[in-house]
Amino acid sequence: MSDHLLHTFDVEKFREQQQWAGKFVITYVGAHGVANHLDQVLETAALLRDTNVLFVLIGQGMQKNQLKVLAQSMSLSNVLFLDPVAKAEVFKYIFASDMGASVLKNVETFKTVYSNKTFDYMACKKPIFMAIDGVSRDLVEEADAGIFVKPEDANDFAHKVRHYMDNPALIKRQGEAGYSFAKQNFDRKVLADRYINYLKEFANV
Repeated sequence: MSDHLLHTFDVEKFREQQQWAGKFVITYVGAHGVANHLDQVLETAALLRDTNVLFVLIGQGMQKNQLKVLAQSMSLSNVLFLDPVAKAEVFKYIFASDMGASVLKNVETFKTVYSNKTFDYMACKKPIFMAIDGVSRDLVEEADAGIFVKPEDANDFAHKVRHYMDNPALIKRQGEAGYSFAKQNFDRKVLADRYINYLKEFANV
């Protein structure tokens, strides 16, 4: 699905429809629960009021209403909450974004967790703000597909957002790198071929 969209999707038209024209869009797709601690995104947005950054949060969860109230109390006009959308539609939002974000609470347990949306961002050639330490951070750094952000550190997050806003060439390069890494390591056909070759080698032992 994402490969087809890469060649057929009219990004500019979609951005105009969403009123994203002229915005630096960072999209988060996933749960809005206690474990995600999306307060850190709102705190980052507050530090970036002077920019054209727009955080788009897509999903549902027990903290969503509370987050909306918090965003309103902080007078944040640069955070957009959207309801969950179908997988095919999610790819459109990611394609139309500048970067993606993977976010979890700063808990030791999450260092062993892979954020599944990270792979969607990579498939859409979008670099990732990885606010999860451990194996997810290792993946993004190995693939050169984004940058690690200290979990629950809005100052670090905002600083790194500004860095990317000033470096469009970095965004393009890391987007391509993440896509290539995902194709080489997680594409089902590639994995199937690798498994078949392994079986052939095993059979000839």
